[in-house]
Amino acid sequence: MNLEIVPLENEHLTSLIQRSVFPIALTPDLTRAYFSPGSVAYCLLENGEPVLAGGIVNLGWNRGEAWMIPTAFLRNHLRFCLALIKKLLPEMAYNYGFIRVQASCINDPSSKFAKGRGFEYEGTLKKFGPNGERCYMYSRIFER
Repeated sequence: MNLEIVPLENEHLTSLIQRSVFPIALTPDLTRAYFSPGSVAYCLLENGEPVLAGGIVNLGWNRGEAWMIPTAFLRNHLRFCLALIKKLLPEMAYNYGFIRVQASCINDPSSKFAKGRGFEYEGTLKKFGPNGERCYMYSRIFER
């Protein structure tokens, strides 16, 4: 397995969205957010093919929203991916000046994922997801 981490490019994003485990619509707004000024995103390539991507969208005032595109690679290599995310998230936050990073999860089982990455539960948001789903909000503070 030949793995490489590279900055996310539009071609990676398009490929990953098509192979996402959950249906995600690649809208112009989503693309603009992922590549907006002050935002950061990386892609994991396996043998040159994108298999996982994630990053932090800049919300302003040193705040960001963490995101990732769930793929079969994530499910098949969960322990490796979780360790990679745990390592890269603080690097992205510190290098790009984020103090508060939040993440909203549609599934409550995501709480183990969020808490395992150092996030704390903040509350439940009704009708927050893209299709009106209930979401669970988590945040993590990165002190300087």
